[in-house]
Order: sequence, then C-alpha cells, then structure tokens
Amino acid sequence: MSIAELFTTFPYIRTERLFLRQIVSEDAEDLYRYYTNPLVTKHLDWLGPSSIEDSMALINGWHQAFHARKLLPWGISYGPTAQSEILGTIMIMPTRGNFEDTPLFPLSVGYELKAEHWNKGIMSEALQAVLDFTRTHVGARRIQAEVYPENAASLRLLKKLGFQEEGLLRQYMMHEVTKKLLDVIMLALLC
Repeated sequence: MSIAELFTTFPYIRTERLFLRQIVSEDAEDLYRYYTNPLVTKHLDWLGPSSIEDSMALINGWHQAFHARKLLPWGISYGPTAQSEILGTIMIMPTRGNFEDTPLFPLSVGYELKAEHWNKGIMSEALQAVLDFTRTHVGARRIQAEVYPENAASLRLLKKLGFQEEGLLRQYMMHEVTKKLLDVIMLALLC
C-alpha cells in the first residue's frame, strides 16, 4: 500500500480486544468528558478542549491534518462504530512535513487513555498495533515519544515496547495554559 493509498480512506486497525478507528463528530462529548479528568491531562502539555464545541473543532482539525497527510489519529474503542465509546487516542505524525516526504522524517507518537481504563493492558495493546501498522504501511525508520520524567507509567510502557531512552531535554516544551517550560525524556524506537 502506497502512502497515497493509505490516506484515501481512514486506516482502521483491529486487535484482539480493540478497534482503532477514526474519531468522528459523535465522539465530541465523550472526548470532552475524558479530557476534563485532571488525571488524564496531568502529563499533557495542554488541558484538553474546554467545551463540546472545542472538541468538535479538535476533531475537525484532526480530519484536516489527516487529509493533508500530516497526522494519523486513531480513537481507541471496543467496537467499530461511533456508538462505541472512545477509551483514548493514539496519534502518529512526522516531526516535520508530511507522510509523503522522502526520506520520511522521524515520527512522533502521542497517546492518552481514560483513567478508568488504566492498568488493563489497553494502551499496550493499542500502541503495539499502531507500531506494527506503522512499520508495515508507513515505512518509518524512527518513531519517538516525549514523556515528562514523572510519568513513570508511560516510560514503562514505551520501554516495554522497545523504545530506548535517549536523554532529558530540558525546558523543551511550554505548557499551553500555564506557560511553564517543561522537561521531557526523549525515547525512540528504530524500525
């Protein structure tokens, strides 16, 4: 499958328990609700959408970025329809440019999961499926993640899936709301 074919229709992924699907407008309320949990946003560089309307705008932005071939945004659910609750999201994107650039720039991965679904192996299963998909269909040579040093669960997950810690990037990003400069640990998986 070429990159052009990959972006003609949204690429769904099935795992043993999960269905990774396109996030649609019917998911706006669910997304808004789970981003309001401070446990979910604690390790993000923003606080999530501030309303259901902002969730709709966020979803529309993800759709535009997908069509521009700059983002692959999956919603994690137990079923393939919009009636299936979104448990979380996983997104991969080139660090620069889009998926058609050759050679492909390194990809960044980001994810979050509703707190009530933590410690059930859901994110491990979903992220492994996305990594497998990316190796097979995108041809990435490097996938990286930026994690706050205090986010021990995310660091464990990435290392379990083969990511290696490359170092601490001091004052690497700024929180969108607090404007505080944040340190992150860079982890990478070479494909």
